[in-house]
Amino acid sequence: MDESETKLDAVVENLLEVLPSVWDRIRSNFRSAGTSKFGISMEQFHTLRHIYKGYCHGGEIAEKRQVSCSAVSQAIDALVAKGLVTRIQDSADRRQVRLELTVHARHVLDENAEENRSYIRQKMSDVEPEEREAVMRAMGILKNTFLST
Repeated sequence: MDESETKLDAVVENLLEVLPSVWDRIRSNFRSAGTSKFGISMEQFHTLRHIYKGYCHGGEIAEKRQVSCSAVSQAIDALVAKGLVTRIQDSADRRQVRLELTVHARHVLDENAEENRSYIRQKMSDVEPEEREAVMRAMGILKNTFLST
């Protein structure tokens, strides 16, 4: 194996070690704040987030999350009971029910997202400006490498 391949292997190992841990920390902060503010379970929080992202039918959420429709249905029932989600029956097809967040749920999720940004800002505030630029360049490289079609 030549030096180039050895360095490539080191990059791969570093990505696999660091990125999941960083993302887990950020997600954990976001989820724990969200569940504590709403007083809901993780399953319910995931369901709220998917509705927030535009998935407005239980089946869509179950498919996206790769969980059973009954698990999503239970989460939706609890969220409706807590006044965080409303069900809107489709006038054209009464079997179809669209899910929407209440104003309160949307407000708390927006506030939670801003708190997460503040958490990341605080963590990155001790990083030297040149290193922040390096992080930005690295994020651009990762985006182009993994998210470009």
